[in-house]
Amino acid sequence: MDTLGEYVEIINGGTPKTSNPSFWNGDIPWISIKDFSNKYIDNTEKTITEDGLRNSSTSLLTSGDIIISARGTVGKLAVLKKPMAFNQSCFGIRTKSNLLRQDYLYYLLLNKFQLLQQLSHGSVFSTITRDTLNNLEIQVPPVEIQARIADLLSSIDDKIEVNIHVNDNLAA
Repeated sequence: MDTLGEYVEIINGGTPKTSNPSFWNGDIPWISIKDFSNKYIDNTEKTITEDGLRNSSTSLLTSGDIIISARGTVGKLAVLKKPMAFNQSCFGIRTKSNLLRQDYLYYLLLNKFQLLQQLSHGSVFSTITRDTLNNLEIQVPPVEIQARIADLLSSIDDKIEVNIHVNDNLAA
């Protein structure tokens, strides 16, 4: 059985000093767990500046990268619609091998949600570590199969999203 760490890069987040106003309210979206609500994240509650990005341990993820909550509500997932930075309660995940598709990886991790919650530990907040993710056992089918699975599940997700918007419009 393969491990996730063989196929992905796991990226740490961080928080610029909140006491330095020059680090905040810039043009770079900054993700916290509060921003996880749908499959995709395209807006965040808070933003940081280039100075905040350079002077903290946060990292900049790119469009299409996956973000996973690692503390508190462990295992929540989202896909970024544009480049964003993120806090230390999350990990960024991107494939480093052409043997694993990023869109399939999202559904693979979604399927591991309950397992990740079981693997979490901590007395105050449930937490998963980089090692937890790196050592997560996975099965990786051929790329063609991954594409078919991801396309089918994405199609279903898209239909659900449309139905949610229709229901919201009808309720309004």
